[in-house]
This record gives sequence, C-alpha cells and structure tokens, in this order.
Amino acid sequence: MNVKKIIKDIKIKKIYGEIPNEVSSISADSRKIKKDSVFVATVGYRVDGHNFINKAVEQGAILIIASKDADYSYPNTCVIVVKEKEVNKIASKLAKEINDNGSKLYTVAVTGTNGKTSITSLLHNIWRLLGKTSSYLGTNGFCKNDDAPVYFGNTTPDVVTLHNMIGEVKRERIDNLTFEASSHAMVLGRIYNVDIDVAVFSNLTHEHLDFHGNMETYAFDKSLLFATLGNNLMESKYGVINKDDDYYPLISKNLYHEEISYSIKDASADFYAYNIKTVEKDGVLSTSFDLKTPYKNYSVVIPFIGDFMVANVMAAMIPVWLKGEELDKIVNILGKLSPLFGRMEILGKDLPVDIVSDFAHTPDGYEKLLEATTSMRKGRRTLLLTGMGGGRDISKGPLIGKIISQADYVIITTDSPRDEDVEVLMGAIEEGMTHKNYEKVWFRGDAVRRICQLAEEGDVIILASKGREDYEILAGGKKVWHSDPLIALEELEKKFKK
Repeated sequence: MNVKKIIKDIKIKKIYGEIPNEVSSISADSRKIKKDSVFVATVGYRVDGHNFINKAVEQGAILIIASKDADYSYPNTCVIVVKEKEVNKIASKLAKEINDNGSKLYTVAVTGTNGKTSITSLLHNIWRLLGKTSSYLGTNGFCKNDDAPVYFGNTTPDVVTLHNMIGEVKRERIDNLTFEASSHAMVLGRIYNVDIDVAVFSNLTHEHLDFHGNMETYAFDKSLLFATLGNNLMESKYGVINKDDDYYPLISKNLYHEEISYSIKDASADFYAYNIKTVEKDGVLSTSFDLKTPYKNYSVVIPFIGDFMVANVMAAMIPVWLKGEELDKIVNILGKLSPLFGRMEILGKDLPVDIVSDFAHTPDGYEKLLEATTSMRKGRRTLLLTGMGGGRDISKGPLIGKIISQADYVIITTDSPRDEDVEVLMGAIEEGMTHKNYEKVWFRGDAVRRICQLAEEGDVIILASKGREDYEILAGGKKVWHSDPLIALEELEKKFKK
C-alpha cells in the first residue's frame, strides 16, 4: 500500500519522523499492536489512546495517528498529528487499504432504534438457508457462516476494528456481510470508508436522547447512513425503508439511490404485508400473512409472532432479492428460519409456564412486545421483569413503566447499572407504574429468581430488556456473568420438576 499517498491527501497535519513505505496491520487497541503496525490514538469516553502511544511504540508500531500535539521523537516511529475530527477518516483509509484483497463483498447496513439485531440475524439466516456464505456483526457479536459468534461490546465497533473484521471476512472468501449501524456510529465516524450496497431503516423511537439531545437530531443522525451511499447513480446501491415510520420522509429525502419501501399498513409500499394473523403450525406459535411484492403475491407463514416481526422479515428478505436471488426461493425458505436468540424467544416448552425472552428496552419495544404476546397471554397471568441500564437515557423510564403496567405483576431491576445509582435507575421505571403490583429487586440475578418464585402453573413470564446477553456491567466497568434465560430455566426446572 502507498502510505505516503494516503498521508499526502491529508492537507492539515504535523509529521514527526519519516513516513514508512509499508505497514503490516492497524489497531486502535495498543494491546493488539505488532511489529510494523499502525496505532490509532483515539479519544474515547473513558480511554484516551494518547496515553498508550509509548506502549504501542514499544510493541513495534512504526506509524502513529494522533490528534494531540506533543514533542514526539521516536527513532523508528513516525507520528502524524491531525485534527481530532480527521483521525477516524485517515484511520479508515489506512485500514481499508491494509485489508483490501481485491475481492467484492455484498454489504448491508441496518439502522433503526429497534429491529437492527433481528433484521441482521434474519438476513444472515436467509443467506445460509439459500446455501450462500454469510457473516454478520452487531449486538449479537461477530459471526462467520455457522461459527459461534464472538462478542465485542458495541453495536458497531470502532472504524479500525470494523475494517479489520471486513478484511477477515474477505480473506475467508465470504460473499455477504450484514452489520448493525448505530446512530452513534454515524456521528462518531465508525463507518467511514465502508462500501455499503444496501442501507436498511427499521424505525425511530424514543432512545439515546442523552447522546442526540432530541428526536429531530436523532432522526437526522440516523439518516446519515443513507447519505453515505453517495450520489453516484452509476453504482448499484439501494435504500430499504420502513414506510410506516413517522420519520420515513426524512430518511427517504437523504437517499439518492433507488428506494425500496416496505409496510404492514400502507398498500402503496413496494413490499406490503396484510391479513396478518397469529397461528399455530407444528406446535409452534407462528404468523401468517399475505405479501404483495412488485411482481407477484404470496401467502407466507413465519415461525415468529408479532406484526413487527413480519416487518423485520420483509426488511431482511429485500436485500437478498436486490442482489439477484429469486423471490420464489426466498419466500419458500422463510418458514424454515430459526428462532432468534433473545428476540421474542419462547422458552420453557417442557414446563407448565411459558417464558418469553426479549431485548425490548425502549417504550416502542415494550409496546410491540406486549402486543405480540397478546394471544399467548389471554386468560393467563403475566409476570414481567425489566431493568434500566446505567449510563443511558433514563428519560424513557416513566414511559416504560406505564406500558409494562399491562402485566399483572412486575419486577423492576436494572440492566448493567455501571456507575449509576441503582435506586435512581429502578425509580425511573417505577415513576410510570399505574398499579401497585410490582416490586424492586437488585441484583438482577436475584430479580430473575424472585419472578420464578412467584410463578404458578399456567403463567406467562416475560424477561425483558436483556435478551440473551450473558453479562452484567457493574460499577467501575466490572463485568460479571448473568443470563436471564439460563437462570430462569434452572430455577423453574427445580420448582416444577421436583
């Protein structure tokens, strides 16, 4: 790669030392620096990479990208200082060049408040059922084909890690990649220089206002994903947009390439699902619907419940069709899709109670969760457990409390409290409760055990806000193991199978 050419394109900079001709790898994590590599000194919320420059040099870095000027003088290492805003841009150029092996990767980026992980997982599963190679990355981790996912923390990783993952996928000759593009990723430059073929928008609801300030800014930041597709209409790029969302006009306005819309309410959408019904197929609660497409109509049954899952399935199938797969083939395998871990996942088939594990963590998510389980809950007592995360937007707490008051009994706990006061976190949800049939329990593991103690035969237990996450983050960033489903299943097995 031509390091000097890339550096030359950055006009405002300071250079200490001699620019190397070749570099071997790149990382923003000093612990991963190897001989002849590039270290990117990013300034994060908790960690400043500039504090690790000396360590990176000791481990063999020959090029440092920094934004804080100092008297840098290393005998065999070049330091380039640019404006902080430019660090991720130059890092993305270097990372893309380092990882480019010339192969083409079909890339789909999914954004939205809710549904990102479901759509990403569904798309990956569709590719695999069609016999195609596929990878995905997001909240559920980084997965290649049928490998076990590797978890990395953020919904969208930093720009260097993202390009390194893309490089890994290309080297393994995998043809398709789907990734979750968070609003933070757009604002913080985590997707710079990523070649995206299809951008998907699911919805926009109350969330992350601690970061964006208000819904208008949040919506604009989401729309940046579609602007990044560019305006070179000679390229085959597409935007797949949920026409039912209130922010559809804004998202659509920022898309220059062809738009493909989907809806469960508007028959004018390109893909429109109607006659949506909850059914039971082969002993599994499922959803049937009619699907209008630009070419023909279909009758479909999917092994999920909830109107929102119908929308998610459409959002997942469209990018596959856009790549050239026949709609008949895609529709034929929808009924074979696997359950999604922690997303409307129904557990406890051999128990006298039903357990639903879901990641719902916004007011809209809870509304859809309770709506989707209406037929399951009818005539049965509903016990619901939920928590509020620390270091997050807690203004949504009272709204969540009001919505989950539909449940007969509620356990309020936390969800990775981090350095926040647990009473404040639980109190935010408590403020919106409209009945007194609830209690607050901290620690979350104890809360799961408590809801199991209260359960009686025939009850429906809803474990919300965490899904299949297998950890809690406590004060000081301490990470401890925790799993809502595993703890609940263990407790209920002991209770009902004595």
